Amino acid sequence: MSTTVICVDGPSGSGKGTLSQRLAEALNFHLLDSGALYRVVGYAATVNAIDWSDEDGVTQIARSLDVAFLSSATGVRVIYAGADVTDSVRSVRGGEGASAVAAIVSVRDALLSRQRELACPPGL
Repeated sequence: MSTTVICVDGPSGSGKGTLSQRLAEALNFHLLDSGALYRVVGYAATVNAIDWSDEDGVTQIARSLDVAFLSSATGVRVIYAGADVTDSVRSVRGGEGASAVAAIVSVRDALLSRQRELACPPGL
């Protein structure tokens, strides 16, 4: 069974998140902020005392990431392990963590698999 997936790409601060949130609401689609996945992996590594360069440790986090994205009046909220971590993952430090873990091929592979798992009807 195929699922419609709409991808929005562009530079930081260009309104991708706002556009994606509005599209998801209008179409009753699920919402995935794929860039935030990397930020959450970096955040999770930090709170679990795993160095961002620890390929095995960070990859395991990426494979088992407990993350959700919720639409709110103030934008998309990032939920990790039941807690709202939006402000932490959107910080400069969150961006640094995302860059560090995204350099690991096995993390990118794990997150790609997670993204594919999240694609479900009516759309993503």
